[in-house]
Amino acid sequence: MAKKYTAEEAKSLILDVSTQLFIEKGYEKTSISDIVKGLDGLTKGAVYHHYASKDEIIDAVVRRFIPNEIALTTIMEKDKLNGLEKIQALLFEGMFNSEASQSRILSFTLLDNPKFFSMYIRTTNEIMAPLVETCLIEGNRDGSVTTAQPKQMAELAILILSTWFIQALFPNTVETFFEKLMAAKTMLENSGMPIINDGFLEKLDQQIMLKVAELNDQTTGN
Repeated sequence: MAKKYTAEEAKSLILDVSTQLFIEKGYEKTSISDIVKGLDGLTKGAVYHHYASKDEIIDAVVRRFIPNEIALTTIMEKDKLNGLEKIQALLFEGMFNSEASQSRILSFTLLDNPKFFSMYIRTTNEIMAPLVETCLIEGNRDGSVTTAQPKQMAELAILILSTWFIQALFPNTVETFFEKLMAAKTMLENSGMPIINDGFLEKLDQQIMLKVAELNDQTTGN
């Protein structure tokens, strides 16, 4: 008897199987039939019910790299945060959101594919840049940032804080990562966006330590 899935379970399974095939065979060489073969009880009709084409599937795979709309909206609606603090919160959500970070870990090698990489950059900019622009406008009003061109500065911030730190493009060691972080700090500060300030760096260190502890627990089975 075929296993029954909820709509969300079916979509998740389709994306999991597709991601693995895109990594193993490449996007271009993976067909919908290949994807169906890897699904437990789902038919080609079920795949097309959720995704009209292979392009829609890879769009959804890319979207997994970015925190969901609820998480981002929650940050934007926090009245107690100033414009700069909202940008920092968005950045931390992008870095440490468990669902998004897990997707990046599982499918990071897809960034070696030019099609996937270009889609990732475009999607990140389409979703995150307008949010950062809104925060910069708020920041100009509350004095937490000082930039005359919020739209262009938002795109610059996204370029620096996402693309420049992609390991597949710019390989890093632990040492060079922190050197790059300090260079980004200088560039953003000089652009009127002190996003990587001392408070940010302290919180980043805490989050990294928590992630290291989680990985150690998983390794030891605790």
